[in-house]
Amino acid sequence: MSDKTTTPSATGAGAPARPPRPGHGPMGGGMGMPGEKAMNFRATLARFAGRLRPERMLIGLILVLGVVSVAAAVAGPKILGEATNVIFDGIIGKQLPAGITQDQAIQGLRSQGQDDIADMVSGTNVVPGDGIDFTLLGQILLLVALVYLASFLFGWLQGRLTAIVVQRTARTLRADAEAKLNRLPLSYFDRNQRGEILSRVTNDIDNVSQTMQQTLSQLVTAVLTVIGVLAMMFWISPLLAVIALITVPLSIVITMMIAKRSKPQFTEQWASTGRLNGHVEEMFTGHTLVKVYGHQATALEDFDRENEALYGSSFRAQAISGTIQPAMGFVANLNYVIVAVVGGLKVANGSLTLGDVQAFIQYSRQFTQPITQIASMMNLLQSGVASAERVFDLLDAQEQTLDPASGASVSPVRGRVAFEDVSFSYDPERPLIEHLDLVVEPGQTVAIVGPTGAGKTTLVNLVMRFYEVGGGRITLDGVDTREMTRDELRQDIGMVLQDTWLFGGTIEENLRYGVREGATVDEAAFRAATEATHVDSFVRTLPDGYATELDDEGGSVSAGRSSS
Repeated sequence: MSDKTTTPSATGAGAPARPPRPGHGPMGGGMGMPGEKAMNFRATLARFAGRLRPERMLIGLILVLGVVSVAAAVAGPKILGEATNVIFDGIIGKQLPAGITQDQAIQGLRSQGQDDIADMVSGTNVVPGDGIDFTLLGQILLLVALVYLASFLFGWLQGRLTAIVVQRTARTLRADAEAKLNRLPLSYFDRNQRGEILSRVTNDIDNVSQTMQQTLSQLVTAVLTVIGVLAMMFWISPLLAVIALITVPLSIVITMMIAKRSKPQFTEQWASTGRLNGHVEEMFTGHTLVKVYGHQATALEDFDRENEALYGSSFRAQAISGTIQPAMGFVANLNYVIVAVVGGLKVANGSLTLGDVQAFIQYSRQFTQPITQIASMMNLLQSGVASAERVFDLLDAQEQTLDPASGASVSPVRGRVAFEDVSFSYDPERPLIEHLDLVVEPGQTVAIVGPTGAGKTTLVNLVMRFYEVGGGRITLDGVDTREMTRDELRQDIGMVLQDTWLFGGTIEENLRYGVREGATVDEAAFRAATEATHVDSFVRTLPDGYATELDDEGGSVSAGRSSS
């Protein structure tokens, strides 16, 4: 049978053979954008976290490496503070008379009315008369170098393992999307533009991968750094730690307010990306028709409109989310000033050493920095989750009905096709085929003619089970086609498409594409078939013959079209 057949009058002349769609060809369709509904951030994030479960062993190792790396990094400032104390103690000790104890030096300062200096000296470990202990200073600096080197090495290994987890997950996601596309019914591709589908499988998955790569390792490190730094801050000075924590609620409120406004913009950004890709794909594939009918200006107007929409949503998303980091920087600087002033006063009264204040100031920076990083990651997470939702929307699409576990078979095939009281409609509100009875006997040639939209292609789609009948049944040699597997059914039917389609490869590879799996076609049979279909004479005129390479549009050979 051919898809150039037409339904009998039972379908009703002029009835739509396919659901209305703005796209071109059998794969065109509506946008099907998830951006039209609110994004469920938590549910999508939780679902994506579930896809990381197969990598839980590596993720556990990543966490361990992160703990060790962060612990070493957090210990660095405290150790470095001891080096500062050694230098400070040596400078102060050199100015005090030798041969007395620290307590005696403090009493002497108080007797001279220098109580402030005496308080400061009481908070040190000076040895009157001694200068800087360079041996001890060198040992401390060497220890600091080793600690930071260990932090680097463990952090580097953590990053490598993170890359493995991310790329494995992205590979699995792409494979699932590809497998899903093979299980989707033809109706899905009728409702969605090819460019929109491609955008989900390529752009959106790439964006999810980049989001994972940029946030997974950094997010773990940032959270661990906050915990470790906070513990060290309370160890050094509970008062300064409480002062530093005062700015945290303010940071959280600012982040949540900005993220709430940017979330819908990121959703619209990726929906706009899908629409623009769909338009570009259609215009590129059909660029010859666009030029022939002088629609370049219209196509450009459509592109400008979609491009402007993408620009607007992207600009708003980035502009809103981009205010998180400057706002967090302001809060961090405010915290730094308060800590520096209060810490200086505590050094002056001897309750803290200069090295501890130096370490605390470093910790306050380290404390606000990961919070700022977490805040700046929010826009990445918003973008990544928006893309993940679009991918999951594809993976959740309703699939075609499953084939029977043990499908019926017809052997040998005689070719009697019968429509028995068949009813079908793309849209339940718009009847198309109702109670159709049609029998085509073996060897019989039946031409079904009618105007465009009468349902000719629909009949072929039903025979091939691209769509399932709504009522009645279709039989092949008396066997209901729904009781056969689709592969078994389609192996027994030859279908000539209206549109030519060639795959990238040689002419011979394209000609052998339809050979039944497992079948062998010797050279003599292959040549006989090409000669019988008048292909051989044409191919032999080409310089490379059957080895001629074709592009995936078949533009390197003529499809037999002409214009007048």
